[in-house]
Amino acid sequence: MRTRLSGGCFNVAMEHQKAIVVLVNKHLNSSAFALLRLMYEAYIRGVWLHKCASKTDLDKFQNDKVPKYFKLVNDVEQLFSHEDGAFSRAKNNNWKALNSYTHTGFLQVVRQNSANYIEPNYSEDEIVEVVDAANSIGMLSAIAICDLAEANEVAMRILDEAKSY
Repeated sequence: MRTRLSGGCFNVAMEHQKAIVVLVNKHLNSSAFALLRLMYEAYIRGVWLHKCASKTDLDKFQNDKVPKYFKLVNDVEQLFSHEDGAFSRAKNNNWKALNSYTHTGFLQVVRQNSANYIEPNYSEDEIVEVVDAANSIGMLSAIAICDLAEANEVAMRILDEAKSY
């Protein structure tokens, strides 16, 4: 059950990554930006289910009962102590913006205005940043699936690709 639940989360994260790329290519940036938070959550939840959740947690998850998201991040971060708080930093630096894009907050709404019209108005740098973040989380999710399948060679190839990216 642990493998199926966490694998499902990683698969959702990778599907969101593909959707973000498709949406950006179709100039549907509002939706692409909104999906980034969901993608990040799917990855963290997948790692938590795979590496941190107790049997009781797995049972609760099957009833849609999950600890608060910040607890998941803290639990996952304990696994990666060598990363020096990378997940907490990402959460702390980006959480308000991710919420704003996902819940049609100010950051999302202000990007619907140009000088003379109400229309999407995202800078090229912002779009590149979202695609880069999605690609990074997508690669982490793919590596996590390799971990579930004990496919270390494939994971190393993905990691090598991620380093060159």
